[in-house]
Amino acid sequence: MGAIKTVLYGGEHLTEKQEKIRKLFMYLVSGGLTTLVNTVSFLVFDLLVKKEVNLSVFGYEFDLMVLLNQIIAWTLAVITAYVLNRIFVFRSSGSVIRELLSFAAARVVSFLILELGVFSIMIAVCEGAFGCPKEDAMFLIGSFKFTYLYLIKILNAVLVVIANYVLSKWFVFKKEDMKTYGGTDS
Repeated sequence: MGAIKTVLYGGEHLTEKQEKIRKLFMYLVSGGLTTLVNTVSFLVFDLLVKKEVNLSVFGYEFDLMVLLNQIIAWTLAVITAYVLNRIFVFRSSGSVIRELLSFAAARVVSFLILELGVFSIMIAVCEGAFGCPKEDAMFLIGSFKFTYLYLIKILNAVLVVIANYVLSKWFVFKKEDMKTYGGTDS
């Protein structure tokens, strides 16, 4: 149990390098769990809500329900990410309100640029340049149809995890609020 606690929370016996590796590992685990929350909620919405609301903006056609789905999945993922990052990655004791507002602001930036912008561009490239409609099945897993839309969602999630770590480290969790051990610098 001691090793698991050390991996989750760190400890005085860890060197600076070990703490950095622990923090990176916990960020990847937290990012994986956050991505899982985001992806599963996206899939559940997509499978349950069959209505399409097509809009045209600047000559680009898109389904408003796909964007609504992104917003719901993103909101659930942000809540998950904040809790996991605060407790396990950055081990912060800073102001929850300041951090939460900064965290949400950083996530809004990544949401607008990556979750909506790059996601929409990826769909447009998939459909326009490669002629692969987002609903086309790439393969079947039992009766579940794995589509290009789901592949795009997964690829986009990788970009989001990287960007969000950088934003959290630089703008959200202040160095002076992070718990350190034995003079190590988090």
